[in-house]
Amino acid sequence: MPRIPRPALLTAGTLAVAIGLSTLGGGVALANGGGLAPPAVNPASVHRPSAVPDRIILTPTEHPATSQSVSWRTSDAVTAPQVQWALSGPSVTSGAQTLAATTSDQFDTTLGYPVAHHSATIEGLAAGTTYVYRVGDGETWSEWLEFTTATNEVGGFSFLVQGDAQNDNKAYTSRSFRAAFEARPYARAVVHAGDLIDTETSDSEWGEWHEAAAFSNQYLNVIASTGNHEYYPGPALSQHWGAQFEFPRNGPEGHDTLEETVYSVDYQGVRFISLDSTQAMRTDSRAAQTAWLEEKLSDNPNMWTVVSFHHPIFSVTSGRNNQSLREAWLPLFESYDVDLVVQGHDHAYGRGNLFANEQNLPEGADPATSHTGPAYLVSVAGPKMYIPDAAESNNWINNNANLRVVGRDVQLFQTVDVTEDGRMHVEARTVDGTVFDAFTITKDDQGEKLVTDDVMWAGGPGSSREGVAPPAMPTDPGTDPGTDPGTDPGTDPGTDPGTDPGTDPGTDPGTDPGTDPGTETPAPTVGLSDNSLAPGDSLTVTGTGFLAGERVAIELHSTPVTLALSTATDTGAVSARVTIPSDTAAGEHRIVLRGLESGRTVSQDIIVTQSPTAAGQGLASTGGESALGAIALGSLLAAAGGALLFRTFRTNRKAA
Repeated sequence: MPRIPRPALLTAGTLAVAIGLSTLGGGVALANGGGLAPPAVNPASVHRPSAVPDRIILTPTEHPATSQSVSWRTSDAVTAPQVQWALSGPSVTSGAQTLAATTSDQFDTTLGYPVAHHSATIEGLAAGTTYVYRVGDGETWSEWLEFTTATNEVGGFSFLVQGDAQNDNKAYTSRSFRAAFEARPYARAVVHAGDLIDTETSDSEWGEWHEAAAFSNQYLNVIASTGNHEYYPGPALSQHWGAQFEFPRNGPEGHDTLEETVYSVDYQGVRFISLDSTQAMRTDSRAAQTAWLEEKLSDNPNMWTVVSFHHPIFSVTSGRNNQSLREAWLPLFESYDVDLVVQGHDHAYGRGNLFANEQNLPEGADPATSHTGPAYLVSVAGPKMYIPDAAESNNWINNNANLRVVGRDVQLFQTVDVTEDGRMHVEARTVDGTVFDAFTITKDDQGEKLVTDDVMWAGGPGSSREGVAPPAMPTDPGTDPGTDPGTDPGTDPGTDPGTDPGTDPGTDPGTDPGTDPGTETPAPTVGLSDNSLAPGDSLTVTGTGFLAGERVAIELHSTPVTLALSTATDTGAVSARVTIPSDTAAGEHRIVLRGLESGRTVSQDIIVTQSPTAAGQGLASTGGESALGAIALGSLLAAAGGALLFRTFRTNRKAA
């Protein structure tokens, strides 16, 4: 047997220890800078800049109807960075204007090469107009790209929302980013709730974040808030942040560390407010941000308000409790009736409201599906997942809030449609485009607001270049009188004396669709192959009575966990094989089938027969039994690697 060289043994042992320790850390995240395996190609080779512009990104100004900021990266050899722009037209661009970059930040990266980030703000634009632009140095240019300025109207646009990206952005988060852009390709902005990357100093992670978004960052405005990982390892904010983002400098005066992390943007009747919850953990910064926030909320001419930051007011997972933020900011959100509060950090999905806002609702509103006041939303875009707290003891209910919808182990993006008729419609979708949650915020002429659970819209203003009309609620073909000629008194006057124009169609059971049993849709049903199972066991779930072709969520309650998403057949039937999560508590539970378009639900009780194992109790655990296997494997690898290293060092010492 040939002898393995000592350097090879050393490398193998080091790698085994690294893999073992990484696996022991848990989670599915396998980031370039923190994954299980070293990258196949040296990141310094992949991400080294040149004269060719890359990482091009649009950010909004304080006046997005008449100006636009753009930033990009090159090597530090570029000495004349500039942007060109012109009106969009049906053919090759002509008549372009040129503007030199107004800022250039140069610094050395941890990969051993210097970078230069450039920014320019184009002024004097026309409202509601589409322009093309490119960046370069006069000789080397990017491709021609496109942006559209805001109008001076209220509504009539869509924007996107993304929770934590953080890990494996190119491999996994790219699906969330690109699916969102695919869902609303003419959205005007995207809101990020922090933790864009895992390590603030990593140029390769920032590069993969840009690659994940592809050209969407170059077509819509990025409105990003910082997370704790923009400060990790820190303690200061990532040098990349200010270099690659050109955000409005309208935050609290006299607080330089909050510049371009705390800011506001007014866009077509929506005031977007970004807060820095990481810095707000420090008392002096929290006080400054809170005072500034109240100014922005009290003097707000806009119809809508959206606030984004990283650490949730009400946490979804892992026993967290951001009490200092809740005490400082929750009273302002409630008293000024903020519409949507967007947060991340918890690597799960949660959406809800204060219980107090389910009281004194308008006539006809059901507190089970409606509320007033702000809607609080926590989401995750990347692959790193945590486990939601139990329904009876979560951070929401302990602080008088209702966690209406919760999601685990799902990568999500959100589309938000702001219509011209006083509606803000929010959909949370999984990376395959399936609607996971939907609600609509409606305001009347007096400003009275109601938030109501809703279904998927067929489209929104950002669905096409010119926008589309807000869709009507979907109808059930079985209850639409226009689908059955026999229920329309005007279609066969000669065959039924009951359809005499002189008679009242409502008196003839055959002509009234509401009284014709043939038009009634049967109530949904559910069937289970077993109703007594242990954690990790599987069962077959069947159902009937849903809309043809609609997506049906199969959930485990009382803490809702989506087990499967199934598409109904032409007859409205569904069937799926599902597995009870390994951390499910012993006791009574329910399997719930929920039509994502029709809203029809049906449930059946089950018994989980044994207590959960230790799987899934840690923050980064996501796979139950698979997580235990990974931990065991990690322990073995770490031990083996350590032994191999010890043997190699001992051999080296003897040789010396």
